[in-house]
Amino acid sequence: MHTSFIKIGSLFAVATAFTACIQTEEADLVVHNATIYSVDEEFSIHQAMAIKDGKIVELGAEREILNRYKYKEKYDARKKFIYPGFFDAHSHFLGYARNQGEIDLFGTTSFDEVIERVASFVKQSNREWIVGRGWDNTAWANKGFPSKSKLDSLFPDRPVHLTRVDGHAVLVNEEALRRSGIDISTVIEGGLIEKNEEGELTGILLDNAETFAASFIPPMNIELQKELIQKAQNSCFEAGLTSVTDAGISVQDIQLLDSLQKAGNLSIRVFAMLSQGDEAISFMDQGPLKTEKLNVRSIKIYADGALGSRGALLKDPYADDPENYGLKLIPDSLLARYCEIAKTNNFQVITHCIGDSANSFVLNTYAEVLGEISDRRWRIEHAQIVSPEDRSAFHKYAIIPSVQPVHATSDQYWAEERLGPDRIEYAYAYKSLKEELGWIPLGTDFPVEPISPIANFYAAVFRKNPSGKDSEPYQIEQALTREEALRGITIWPALASFEENEKGSLDISKVADFVVLDNDLMKSSEEGILRTQVVATFLSGEQVY
Repeated sequence: MHTSFIKIGSLFAVATAFTACIQTEEADLVVHNATIYSVDEEFSIHQAMAIKDGKIVELGAEREILNRYKYKEKYDARKKFIYPGFFDAHSHFLGYARNQGEIDLFGTTSFDEVIERVASFVKQSNREWIVGRGWDNTAWANKGFPSKSKLDSLFPDRPVHLTRVDGHAVLVNEEALRRSGIDISTVIEGGLIEKNEEGELTGILLDNAETFAASFIPPMNIELQKELIQKAQNSCFEAGLTSVTDAGISVQDIQLLDSLQKAGNLSIRVFAMLSQGDEAISFMDQGPLKTEKLNVRSIKIYADGALGSRGALLKDPYADDPENYGLKLIPDSLLARYCEIAKTNNFQVITHCIGDSANSFVLNTYAEVLGEISDRRWRIEHAQIVSPEDRSAFHKYAIIPSVQPVHATSDQYWAEERLGPDRIEYAYAYKSLKEELGWIPLGTDFPVEPISPIANFYAAVFRKNPSGKDSEPYQIEQALTREEALRGITIWPALASFEENEKGSLDISKVADFVVLDNDLMKSSEEGILRTQVVATFLSGEQVY
């Protein structure tokens, strides 16, 4: 009796095991042999996942997924590391694309090198306006702003428009000034038209003056734009990005993105912010626009300029320019009007704030309009210099600080010159800001910084320049943990964009956007992270890189 029972039990166990191996569910793709960081609420880790119709249907152990699912395709990750598709919380996608068709001035080490690149580009281009971007005077031996004299002598009849790396200052020549109608008597509110000691224009324009001059540049050929946008998308996929932000674009540009996506010529997911202006108000009156790949439910406002070009609005003067407080780019009344209209139409308000004065007056305006804590998810972009007494507003009114860790490690070489030793203590304070709300989305601001979420992760965790040239971390007490930094480039940008239920983590029913890396971001050494490469990028379960 006892022996028979054992035999029957053994047969039953074999039959059960055989049944378990029968694949009973269908999937389009099974991904296996991996370490999968889901970045869900529990930060769970899996070995395999099944995908159907572009969405995740299950995650689990290797044999469990392989045994359960019939699949059309199988992706062997070869023991590599998988993360949710990276999401840049603050970037300029179309600007990055269009820059590829202009003069690349990034990394120039002197104004002479700028001139050399301009001259070389002009030999290959017959475009009427000579346009470029990327010069950074803080990286030159002579750190002062350049002047237009060389451009005037080389290009007396062609307009030249060369934007600084931060996008808040530009050097133009006399012909560009003439076509823009700018002379020594011109005054532009929220902008600076620089003059030398003799009262002559130098060609340097800041903020609203820069924006005004740029409006005279003829638009780029649409076919070239489409080609460059496709190229930019491929660069994003190569970097592991499946979602990007376009931090301030026109209604016309939104229509361009929408048309490209609907035609199947653009796949990357875009969270687009409307640029402030009358057309943005008209757009908001119609309500948010949401498609599978495009989300437009926010308006981008500029409160001040950039620290590098001394346009950031400070409570006290610049340490290296005692007569200068920076620039206020929008009156309080107009900011309040935008906020009221956005609130009525259920739009998110997103304001560029660098200086402590800008952060203070915008936070106060938000508080007045919101009145109480809410789930409107209004944002402060950059939040670069926030006085300790102003930080509590982020928690009190559920305002999101959206920051760029790579800015801290790029600016560290000159930021204290601008701010002095006291203010620098509460600048780039990402850990302190994260503790106010409990989470913090991270972006790169590309093309201002390189298009690399991994470099951004590195800067957030190690507080060092991703170039690897720094031996000591910068303000290490403000570093984020590895888990916080990973959430900052995946689920937290999704949360900041009202998209947390569809992407940002690898969860059942979310889109199968993921990236495969050759290194473990959670465990690799500092040097290992700097060497990390993207192996593959998937969008809706399809390999795009």
